[in-house]
Amino acid sequence: METIRVLLIEDNPADARLIREMLAYEKDVSFNLEWKDNLTEGLKRLAGRGVDIVLLDLMLPDSFGRFYTFTTAQAQAPEVPVVILTAFKDEDFAISAIRMGAQDYLIKGQVDSNQLVHTIRYAIWRKQILKNYVTRFKKADNLKNLFTNMTRQDLLNLAGVIKTEAELGLREAKDKGVRNALLKIKSSTDMLIGMIKTASMYAMLMESVEKLERRRLDLNIIFRKVIDSFKPELEKKNMQLEYMVKSDCLAMVNPIIEDAFSNLISNAIRYSPEGSKIEAGIIKENEHWKIYVKDWGYGMREEDKELLFKRFQRVDEMGVINTEIGLAIVSRIVELHGGRVRVEDNPEGGCLFYVEIPEITG
Repeated sequence: METIRVLLIEDNPADARLIREMLAYEKDVSFNLEWKDNLTEGLKRLAGRGVDIVLLDLMLPDSFGRFYTFTTAQAQAPEVPVVILTAFKDEDFAISAIRMGAQDYLIKGQVDSNQLVHTIRYAIWRKQILKNYVTRFKKADNLKNLFTNMTRQDLLNLAGVIKTEAELGLREAKDKGVRNALLKIKSSTDMLIGMIKTASMYAMLMESVEKLERRRLDLNIIFRKVIDSFKPELEKKNMQLEYMVKSDCLAMVNPIIEDAFSNLISNAIRYSPEGSKIEAGIIKENEHWKIYVKDWGYGMREEDKELLFKRFQRVDEMGVINTEIGLAIVSRIVELHGGRVRVEDNPEGGCLFYVEIPEITG
């Protein structure tokens, strides 16, 4: 016969006696019930392990309220399912407790023996299923990370070999057709290397903790460095980039913020016609630095704007969705800095991207 070890934390002896009697009626399961009449003793028993489920009253003499009672008991043994058994019918708190991890929320006087037994058994079953899923997920995640790192490096090595061979071939090739073919191979390989690095960066950012390590940096200096790096691309498309910021724009940021700026400029160049211009700047607004990039490109429909910052989404001038993640990287980097990013229409045609980063105060 199955044996279930139940810890009842309940300060009312009459309620504790009733729970014991209700569980005694069950013939298919043997319930080993331990009763503790205060939270302190209940927590001590939980720390000793050997408990399959907790039936928890919320209003205990040594507690500091319902929320404290539940969260403290749950934190003591996260692997043990907790079923709340209380006299207080509070729908909002019940929903909150379930969201925080309670397996069920039962009202005293409204539960019969069969319901209590089924609740206990289902709670244990659900917790075990969840534990199995978490274990499998962790294993799969570790394998995924290992595979991703190995694959990234292998792809980069392979692409590097192809690029090197193409460059060596260009030194010796005399035939125009051969040279054009090698140039295409080199160009495609450069694009492939960029895609691999970009995808790897996005994966790293998505696995990052909610906050990055930051230090005091000047956004103006960072942005100017980014602009300088894009001069060849701007010249190739005969484009002008106007940037007139001269003062310091100090913020607590991680150096990876440079990649957010770089993706914004790259996006503006890529989707603007030849001979057009880009305007960029940094302005102070409500204890934030507002970094903007304005282009006179193709623009977009209103319903497409929310897709821009999602992974593998881009809207081209024809409204076609393509697989790119540059703006998703921008969104994630800004999010990790406690800022926000958005896009608006340029009244003169094109798009206006904004990134807001908290400034240094005090």
